[in-house]
Amino acid sequence: MRKRRLVWTGAAVTVAALAGLGVYFARVGLDAADKLSSVIGVFAALIGLALAGYGALPARAARAAGEAAEDEAPSVTASGTRSVAVGGDNSGVISTGDAARVHLASDDPPEDAGP
Repeated sequence: MRKRRLVWTGAAVTVAALAGLGVYFARVGLDAADKLSSVIGVFAALIGLALAGYGALPARAARAAGEAAEDEAPSVTASGTRSVAVGGDNSGVISTGDAARVHLASDDPPEDAGP
């Protein structure tokens, strides 16, 4: 619920700021409004560039940590009836049902399969 309130508050502040800028631009005239909006646009672009660079740093560190972790073999365990443990990539079928059979669409159907 708190997140929703933050989103609505941010939206309200944005609308108020845009309305205030619109009123200000209407009062000062088109020439001054054009100059000020250019300056605001430059600063918005610089802030966006800085945030993009800041966001790329954690992704780069996580990728480097992931490469180091790939060298270690995964350790998985499973115990108990019908337990399944998968380490690494799961590229197959896992079934724990009674008398389970795997039938792939490209294979012929099992002989004892009903109509």
